[in-house]
Amino acid sequence: MAFMAAVLLVSCEKEDEGAAWQPDTGWDAPEYASRVEMPVLDRDSMSLFIVHKTEAEGQEVINYSLEYDCRNRHARWVAFTFYDLTARDAVNRTDAWDDDPQVPAGWRSDREDYRGYDRGHLCASNDRTFTYNANVQTFYYSNMSPQYGNFNRGVWQRLEALVQGWGRNPAFRDTLYVVKGGTIDADKVITYTGPHSIPVPAYYYMALVKVKGGYYDAIAFLLEHNNDYRAPYVLSRYAVSVDSLEAFTGLDFFHNLPDACESAIEARNAKENWPGLVD
Repeated sequence: MAFMAAVLLVSCEKEDEGAAWQPDTGWDAPEYASRVEMPVLDRDSMSLFIVHKTEAEGQEVINYSLEYDCRNRHARWVAFTFYDLTARDAVNRTDAWDDDPQVPAGWRSDREDYRGYDRGHLCASNDRTFTYNANVQTFYYSNMSPQYGNFNRGVWQRLEALVQGWGRNPAFRDTLYVVKGGTIDADKVITYTGPHSIPVPAYYYMALVKVKGGYYDAIAFLLEHNNDYRAPYVLSRYAVSVDSLEAFTGLDFFHNLPDACESAIEARNAKENWPGLVD
């Protein structure tokens, strides 16, 4: 650990090697699942681990990934990173609504499942504007969740914009790791909608880790899904520790970090380290 600018930050180093830790970068599923942004995979026979890739600057780039629950036809989470290449804001919204080619046809949702709700992006369109194809992939139905309009276009969009600002600020991050989702377990669902009975999550969440100059920090957000939010939105009210979000959702975030580092940063809710979260 070290003090920088009077704020406690955490260095993720392997105690046995003393070298700066780096995630795996393999492309097959087991190796890819060991990256920093990946939660523990459910590995249920009805769950799909999906990686969406694209090309940018002549290289293959991970756009975002998700774990898709076929029973519910809804993602359990999506995960992605902002770094200098993926943080670029280079293209406009494509509105290229389409089926996810990696989801078998018999387990897809469709437009009719979202009648009466917004087709709410989990990985937002504005999260992925570094190439045209990166934005196209955010319009796959596997990335959609039925959201109340006032929630989706209000407080949730405002929180997404704040996170996008952090992600696009190289003075703030070298890399920002993001996990987002809506709760789809039966005890955390409002109702089911559409011909395929898609769950309407009772809560939406984000879990974030940022690294800058070898030092790490984490924060999370948990919002009840309703139409009652009114501007101006005080987003700090919804900030929680990653540990508390894990306890609520049953998911295990950022488990690929070295244990000591993970424990230190996930217990914290240091809002003062995240610009724009002052009450």
